[in-house]
This record gives sequence, C-alpha cells and structure tokens, in this order.
Amino acid sequence: MRLALTLAAGLAAGPVQAGCFTAEELPKAAVYDSGSVVEYMQLDGDVLTYKSDQVITRVKAGLWPLDHRAYDGSLVRYRWDSLQPDLARVISMGGKARVEGRMQQGEADWVAVVAEVQVLRQDSLDWEDCRYKVVEFRKTIAAEGERVSEAVVLYAPEAMIAFRTDAVETGSGKVHSHRLTELR
Repeated sequence: MRLALTLAAGLAAGPVQAGCFTAEELPKAAVYDSGSVVEYMQLDGDVLTYKSDQVITRVKAGLWPLDHRAYDGSLVRYRWDSLQPDLARVISMGGKARVEGRMQQGEADWVAVVAEVQVLRQDSLDWEDCRYKVVEFRKTIAAEGERVSEAVVLYAPEAMIAFRTDAVETGSGKVHSHRLTELR
C-alpha cells in the first residue's frame, strides 16, 4: 500500500479516479496496523454506523459521537445541546468548535459532556491511485470536567476514512497510533 501526503495550498476536490471511495461508495472495511478493523455498516445522511473491536458506534459528521454499544449490552449515549458542525463548517468557523451536551453510561445518570475539535492542518493524501482531501484535527471529550478521550485524527471527510488516529491514554498520556494499512 502506498500512502503519501502531498502538501497543498488548497484542498483537492476529493477522490480523482474511478474506484476511489466517497460517501456514496464507502469501503466495506478499514484495516489498521494495530490490528483494529473498522467495518462500515450504514450511512444515514451524515450519521455513520460502524463496528470496531466488538463495539458498534454511531457518529455524526465523522466528529460527534451519538452512541457506542458493546456486544455485552453496555451502552454510552450522547445528547448534544447544539448543532454539531461538519469539518467544512468547523474550518469556516476558524478551525475550532465546541459542543456541549449530556452523556449517559448504561443506566447511570446523565452527566455534562463537552466535545472540542481543533483543525490542525489540511492536505491532500495519495492512497494507491486515489487522491483524498484530508483534515488533521484534535478532538477531546470531557465528562463532568474530566477528559475521557483525546485523539489526533487524519481524516478524509468526503470518504469517511481515518488514515491515522493517535489516541491519547487518559491516565498515562501514552499515545496509541493506528495507521491505515488496507481498505476493502
């Protein structure tokens, strides 16, 4: 697999060749060097449902979690108090967005939650014979003032593909990198 970042003054128009993935033609699965496999299940508007590591997740605009359901039945739900912008809107707002809401784990009480996205850069990325416009962003989620997740993601919004995710372990600060190795 050939992966190359190409610095660009502006973003390319998206995938440039037939056979490249788009929101209308999502991959069936994305395989990462960490061993993780993301299986794309359904796209309903801008809400993607996918399965990874025995958890089914629904996410809006590739940024804002709606829920996570594990096979053991545990459920985490999010209810956002305001609109959740897509990456194009975040960029037009100066590259930062903050959304507040509530989160519930299982049957526990709903707690305050804040998600923040900061755009770090925009590039184009060549994957095999396709060129994708990508956005690198940092996303943090805090519940009741405590950070529960943080990651830097290199993401192609028009194809809903994460080419790289560097997730920060909340307790130790250790970074776990997941780099895309295969699209099916």
